[in-house]
Amino acid sequence: MLSETGTQFFGYYPGTVALITAEHGGVRNVMAAGWHTALSAQPPLYGVLIGRERATHPLVAGSGVFGVNFLPATHARPVQGTGVISLHDLNPAEADKLSRLNLKTLPDAPLALADAYLHYHCRVSQTVTTGDHDLFVGEVLEVRHDPAFYDGQRLFTGEAPVYLGRSSYVKTTQERAVFAPETFG
Repeated sequence: MLSETGTQFFGYYPGTVALITAEHGGVRNVMAAGWHTALSAQPPLYGVLIGRERATHPLVAGSGVFGVNFLPATHARPVQGTGVISLHDLNPAEADKLSRLNLKTLPDAPLALADAYLHYHCRVSQTVTTGDHDLFVGEVLEVRHDPAFYDGQRLFTGEAPVYLGRSSYVKTTQERAVFAPETFG
């Protein structure tokens, strides 16, 4: 039962972390984003919120494109690493978080992480200021997926890392509960 009030739990809810990739002016970066969502099917739009102080913000704003990547649970450690290692804190010799976390990109798609089970390549169509973050609305130009993680109905069958907060993750499982519309009649 909901019995307590306060804001200390704001943002503490289970969710999938997307890895946002961006490159501009010879600098590339990857960051963890807990605040992201599909916005529209027609046209296909995907949104990600990025704090203006984050190193990825000027890369997305400057290039006008970004990648949205979802990695399997086997990659929860580098997913977390993208959230706790800041490009701002690295010296120029180490200023490639992707290499430091052993995250590789596809040769023909430099914003697509090679180990992702799902990737969206987005072009910024709108930027909306939302308090201390900017919402980058991206028109999805390309979707790539790894068929090994999906069944014939295009339902995800892999294990995804689900972020609980405070550097903690759990995995999704293969067990499914299906609630077909006809069961509510």
